[in-house]
Amino acid sequence: MKLKSLPWLLILFTLCLAWWARRHLIEEQQLAFFCEAGGQTLACRLHSLIVVIFYNSNAMGYFTLCLGAVAALTRSDHLSLWAGIVGIASLVLHNGESAAIGFLLGVLTLARTQVETGRAQHRACQ
Repeated sequence: MKLKSLPWLLILFTLCLAWWARRHLIEEQQLAFFCEAGGQTLACRLHSLIVVIFYNSNAMGYFTLCLGAVAALTRSDHLSLWAGIVGIASLVLHNGESAAIGFLLGVLTLARTQVETGRAQHRACQ
C-alpha cells in the first residue's frame, strides 16, 4: 500500500517548526528577560502569543482532542491532518495529555483512511 506522503511531511514540518519555536522563542532566557523589560520586537510578540495560547490553559489540548474525535468519527482526511498538526505543536509546546490523545486519534485516522483509499484503488484496478 502506498501512503500519500504530503500530510506526513506537513506534520513533520510542524514538529520542526514547533521545536524551533520552543527552543528559540520560549526557552531562550535572554529573549524572555528582554521581553519582560518591555521589548517590542516581533520575537517578543511571538513569544507572548505562544505563551498565551499554549501555556496558560489547556485549550489547544482540548481543541486537538475534539479535532481527533471528530476526525475518527467522520474519517475525514482533512480533520485528521489538522488534528495531527495542532496535536504535534501542542505536544512540543507543553500542552498535555488531551493533545496526545487527539494527536493519536488524528494520525491513526489519517493512516486508516489512506490505507482504505489505497485498497479501494487497488480493487478498482483488478
